[in-house]
Amino acid sequence: MSFSFGFAGDDIEEDPNDAQQSTQPVSASAQDAPPPIPARTHDLDELLSSLPDKISFATSTITSPKGFTTRLPRRELFDVRLQLMAEDDGSLSNPLAGLDDSDVQTNIYEGGYKTWECSIDLVRFLLDRGPRKDLDDLVRVHHVIEMGCGTALPSLLLFQYALQNQLGMYFTLTDYNSDVLRLVSLPNMVLTWASTLDGEKSKEIFGEAGNPVTSDEEDHGDLYLTPTVLEAFKAQLKATGLTLTLLSGSWLPIDSLLSLIPSTPELNTLILASETIYSPASLVAFTEAMVALLTRVKSGKALVAAKRVYFGVGGSVDEFREECGRKGCVAYEMEFEGLESGVRRAICEVQMY
Repeated sequence: MSFSFGFAGDDIEEDPNDAQQSTQPVSASAQDAPPPIPARTHDLDELLSSLPDKISFATSTITSPKGFTTRLPRRELFDVRLQLMAEDDGSLSNPLAGLDDSDVQTNIYEGGYKTWECSIDLVRFLLDRGPRKDLDDLVRVHHVIEMGCGTALPSLLLFQYALQNQLGMYFTLTDYNSDVLRLVSLPNMVLTWASTLDGEKSKEIFGEAGNPVTSDEEDHGDLYLTPTVLEAFKAQLKATGLTLTLLSGSWLPIDSLLSLIPSTPELNTLILASETIYSPASLVAFTEAMVALLTRVKSGKALVAAKRVYFGVGGSVDEFREECGRKGCVAYEMEFEGLESGVRRAICEVQMY
């Protein structure tokens, strides 16, 4: 069973008739669904080795209400489709699951290939934070965890900032689907790293042709993933002190999830999430996992972006705030420009009591 959030096209296309979407009850969807996929971590080298020699990308320019701008490259969805079709050996009934007309298929696909507008909201929000009204407060964050990361735009922004400012940090990206991590999340991290390279370092890695990701001429291009490029990416992670954990599968049971995510009480933690409370079941599981992660550290908070109401599916910001209260934390709705246009949305900051 599947349902749609109400978007058209490949990416970030808002449907003004979202409220008119299917009202298929979540209970029926869950009843027909296969069992959840157990959580597990993935080896960085193994995921990188599964990528093709070339990936196609598009660069998005995102501007905050205060006028701060970032450019974030992301792998094109048509390129993901091509790779999946090339890998298809006939063993899967639907090798393109998640790239068809459904946005979510319970316990099969959780929407990670597409970039939803709430993740754009988080990027804009993060751009306006900090003492200089940018991202300077990141120096107080040791660990960024994005739950249900998909294309991972909010994490990409902070990853880019950490690279540019040589900040050693932990980044943990979780998505239900391992293929989303392999084909979208990690390639986007590589593209973001490439976007920070210029000058002699860029020539050393990319040759005289130059770095395609930093080109001012085109917002679309191809990045060749040569052994030199991939080794340079891994070397930069090590040199900067960046630890990258990639984790797929269900957030439940909590003990399994926690055992896979690095943490100590001293690691100040920022949890990011977009569109993770779309149904009652997802809302409860997400809140339980979020609270468990926050209680492991002395200092931590979460930023959760969502539609105010997921019509026909059951999730809502009001129910999320109530669930947070039942779990011993408080979720404040943040005032932020642009959340009332189209489908009404919200950003909540969550902290433990």
